[in-house]
Amino acid sequence: MTCLPISNPSLSLSKTTRLTNSSSYPSDHWALQPYALTNPNVIALAYFEQSDYAVYIHPEDKRGYRSIIRLIKNTQMTSTINREYTSSERIGLALVMSLVTEAYTRILPIAQNAVFGNNAHSFDPKTSIIQLGTSEEPIFLHGHVFGRGNPEEHYIENVPLDGPIPGAIFDLRAQSPHEPGNDQKVSWKPDEINKIVHRMKAEIEQIHNTYKVHGLTVITQNRFVDIYMIRHGETDWNIEKKIQGHTDTQLNAKGKLQAQQLQEKFTGINFTKVVSSDLIRARLTAELFLGPDKSAMIETSPLLRERCFGIWEGRPFAELKSQVDQTINLDNMTQEEYVCFKWHDTIESYFDVYERIKTVIRSILIGSSMSEGPVLLSSHGAVMRAILYSLKFQFGYRWEVANGASLKLRAHSDGRIVVTAFEGVTMGKANEIWFSF
Repeated sequence: MTCLPISNPSLSLSKTTRLTNSSSYPSDHWALQPYALTNPNVIALAYFEQSDYAVYIHPEDKRGYRSIIRLIKNTQMTSTINREYTSSERIGLALVMSLVTEAYTRILPIAQNAVFGNNAHSFDPKTSIIQLGTSEEPIFLHGHVFGRGNPEEHYIENVPLDGPIPGAIFDLRAQSPHEPGNDQKVSWKPDEINKIVHRMKAEIEQIHNTYKVHGLTVITQNRFVDIYMIRHGETDWNIEKKIQGHTDTQLNAKGKLQAQQLQEKFTGINFTKVVSSDLIRARLTAELFLGPDKSAMIETSPLLRERCFGIWEGRPFAELKSQVDQTINLDNMTQEEYVCFKWHDTIESYFDVYERIKTVIRSILIGSSMSEGPVLLSSHGAVMRAILYSLKFQFGYRWEVANGASLKLRAHSDGRIVVTAFEGVTMGKANEIWFSF
């Protein structure tokens, strides 16, 4: 999901360059498909700074045990195609390419790679327009890694290499009529990909730690973490129905009691990591929930803050509701329209909030100190609604989140996040809920 189009046919990169509109691709187009470790041809997922990469076996051509490394964003694949790429994205690709090439050197006599990104393009001499990406083949930041050796040799578990012949040009697109042995694609047999993927995972697992010093994290085995998110206890502004946002309000007496009572809901769960919003109402809720013996384990992050309401903070919700009702009908919005909507530049959309929450979850999943145990996040009502509207939106319905409510999420290493349970959270028809936007 995205709030703004990533590419547009009228967007001009220069006087002679334009992009193909990615929205013209059908949803089942191969370039838009997500990548998960459950996919049979995926070897690994890699993370560098804020960029993700998939390492997978070329699905149509086995020559050289060829694999592909490409920039991905599983929740928004259109954002990775038909555009320019940042230095950080290119550095990340280079690091993953280096890692995979090194893995190939542990298997084959010769390992080679080739980096691509703008290989699908055309030029119109009448208009002098260079078009990047076509409806058949969009551009995307990627590279290929392959091996060379004796084409008849079985370097991996009885799977023949099938070229390319050492010393001869390797035509990756298999369109050259001049290089016998390198000019025809070779298809995989049904059981061969599994063998290649298994061996490549084993080799990558042996060497990937040496790349951590460069900021690269590589995952070869699918795993998940259970994340529990709680909303802070009651504040006086909750009673007065004032908009809090980033305003740092305190828990009242009832709110402190609600925080302490949360202990009963999570009896027997040993949290191995606790992260709280840096706003005092969420931080104190976490401290009272854990007790004095464990409060020292709490980390704080501004990414878990309440939704920013900008110039509206401190004003009554009723005033905001009146203005929203006069300007737009929220009940007729699609999911994308609803999560992206904000009625003032100083206010975050639900999309904005969910993006920063995913950043926290990502850091938990790929952090070097990550353990197998559950994680606790202490946050806010609109943050929990941002998650619910992003993952469990129903047209014409709204989510209400009470003080002390909780969500249980299962976050997978391939980026999937699933709501598995909740308490103190209700869904009702939009016209029956006073205001939960």
